[in-house]
Amino acid sequence: MKKNYLYLAVVASLLGGSTYAQHYPCAADEMHQRYKAQSPAVAEYERQMNDQIQAYMAAQASAMPVAMKTTAVHNDTDYYDIPVVVHIIHNYGAEYVKDSNIYVMIANLNNFYSMQNDLSGIIAPFRPYIGNAKIRFHLATIDPVGRPTTGITRRLSYLTAGGDDQAKMDQWPPRSYFNIWLENRIGMSPATGTTLAYSTFPASAEAFPYTDGVITGYSYINDRNTMEHEVGHYFNLLHPWSTNSAGPASGICGDDGVDDTPPTDGHFSTCDLFDTLCAASYYKMYTSTSGIADSFVNYPDTTNTQNVMDYSSCPHHMLTIGQVWRMRAALNNNIGGRDNLWDSSNLAATGALAPTPDLPPVTEFVTRASVTSSVITLFTFPDVNLFFTNKSWRDTVTATSWSFSNSAINPTLNHTSYSAINGAFPNRFAEPGWVDITLSATGNNSGTTTTTYPKAVFVADREGIDPRSGYLEEFAEGGKRDKWPFFNYYNNNFRWKLANTGLYDNASMMYEGFDARVGVDLFKGTPAGDFDDLYSVPFDLSGYESGDCFLYFNYSGASRSSITTNINDSLIIEYSTDKKHSWTKLNVMTKNELCNKGVVNVAYTPSVMSDWAQKAINIPVAARTSYVVFRFRYKPGVGANTLQGTGNNFYLDRVGVSAWGVNVSDVGMAANDVRIVPNPTRGDAWVVIKDAAAAHADVYVTDVTGKMVYTTDVTLSSGTAKVTIPADAIRTSGVYFVQTVTGSQKNTKKLVVY
Repeated sequence: MKKNYLYLAVVASLLGGSTYAQHYPCAADEMHQRYKAQSPAVAEYERQMNDQIQAYMAAQASAMPVAMKTTAVHNDTDYYDIPVVVHIIHNYGAEYVKDSNIYVMIANLNNFYSMQNDLSGIIAPFRPYIGNAKIRFHLATIDPVGRPTTGITRRLSYLTAGGDDQAKMDQWPPRSYFNIWLENRIGMSPATGTTLAYSTFPASAEAFPYTDGVITGYSYINDRNTMEHEVGHYFNLLHPWSTNSAGPASGICGDDGVDDTPPTDGHFSTCDLFDTLCAASYYKMYTSTSGIADSFVNYPDTTNTQNVMDYSSCPHHMLTIGQVWRMRAALNNNIGGRDNLWDSSNLAATGALAPTPDLPPVTEFVTRASVTSSVITLFTFPDVNLFFTNKSWRDTVTATSWSFSNSAINPTLNHTSYSAINGAFPNRFAEPGWVDITLSATGNNSGTTTTTYPKAVFVADREGIDPRSGYLEEFAEGGKRDKWPFFNYYNNNFRWKLANTGLYDNASMMYEGFDARVGVDLFKGTPAGDFDDLYSVPFDLSGYESGDCFLYFNYSGASRSSITTNINDSLIIEYSTDKKHSWTKLNVMTKNELCNKGVVNVAYTPSVMSDWAQKAINIPVAARTSYVVFRFRYKPGVGANTLQGTGNNFYLDRVGVSAWGVNVSDVGMAANDVRIVPNPTRGDAWVVIKDAAAAHADVYVTDVTGKMVYTTDVTLSSGTAKVTIPADAIRTSGVYFVQTVTGSQKNTKKLVVY
């Protein structure tokens, strides 16, 4: 096999033209193909880079004597120093790794890329070809705005569960810092096995800089050479079977364009040290720039199974000298900005060569219903333990102290100065309302940080209900809306909030589900996986032990998609009766029911009364206790082929509890009877009429002066009818009289509006 003057062969592109038919431990190839499909610029940058690599290698080859080619020895003594920032994307699970784990990862990378790892097991044919990349990695000590840093950031996010590119938040400028993200798991988990990590190639990074870096599942940062492998991709190394688009261990030979990594079909969790399937009788004949043959190299006739870029299970993974030259070419190339990372001015600006500063802790804590619970809990009940765990970071914390506002702490559990470092401790709150929490954390010789978190936890009280009148919440100012707490757990733009529109007034609860991300922002922060909660006041429903009891409300929602399979928002309505955060599902609203207004492509706001729908849910007897809370959990969704939210804004208004649901036609009344529900009311009222002998009814509503404010007539179906008295007809507080006439029967009842 003959190649012209280059010591390395350079393939025409980073990858073959087809994507792999299945996933593998590293998804760098697949992601690169996705980027190419999204933008033709990637292929053009790839072409430009390959031209520049060839020029770079030609310059090296012109000064390279035959002996250097045949023995694979080079005299490049330059070290490349690289500033690194590590972003931990977490949900306080196992992925919330310690800083010490990051230090070990950096040390392992430095050992490998300075040839300080154990190479004693490399088989004899490849010993002459072991390459020393001479790359050193340093956690940055100066952040992008000039503040001191340890080079580690932490972000609470549901996207730790397979968010991948969407989880690449808090990126520091990629031409100045090598960004590494850790999440709980990579989202690509096919039947063939779990994807461990992936990296961006320089050509992809040039077109999509906001994705540039390496992302991996936390458990692989110091295992299976995963990070060493991905760093190779970051500096433009390919899988050794790269030109074989069928993937490794497929029986098809491929090549990575590096001469001293012989052709191979690759390996998948196997270790065949003397695999000759693709490398038998493998050699290279080199020519000078004048076309004269100047050297013959008889490379090993076995594949380099122990190479770090393979998927083999062999220990003692190595780089070849040819791969080192390819990495150096990338490090001296402006596409992807790798050439700026090690520039002396950038090293000074990022503090890469400076010692790690001794910085005070960043205070942080998590609350849960139990020590083992994985769900964040910011809503609690009187006299029930809520567990607090210190999660302060950036330095070794040697002491903590806590204080709670409003005298809300139960004095029998005197934890106002709790000093345990990380262990969860229980706390009870005897008083209802919002609780401010102040946490002080003292670092190891670095000082103390004190932070107050206003309205950190809500302690609920109880709302008694008279079964005759029920309960109604319209979220208007001056009402009880402050007793309906809502939480945006992940501090993003998808959340519950008070809205200035409603069914009968200018107030309601709104879930802000319209995904307003545009442009480059679409590459991170998808709503997929998010959830936010709205809690009711705790009710005493023990007066509804028999008969009907309904949770009812008005709502208005829309979708951005007309494709049913892409409408994936949901509203989960649950209840709890034990005050211990045990929740039972009551109802789930999805699809067209949730999005009753159909497709709206702009941020949706209801504008007329007909935009609103009504829903009534029969509350089971098990929930009719002396202490029950309802939870409205909204989960925004995305479509099958997009990471942009396909839902829209959702509005909730006039939430009530009553013996009469707004959609109930048979209310269990006597054969001849009239009921008005709810009564008293702050909005609509419904007149339920039963008269088995009548087919028609007239309804008249007057105020206390006798003035007629509303009248209507209705046909009775099977002797039953339900008539709505609209809120705009009885908008003035006071007493009204409702008269119904059915045949020869007349009935007058009092209606109270408050």
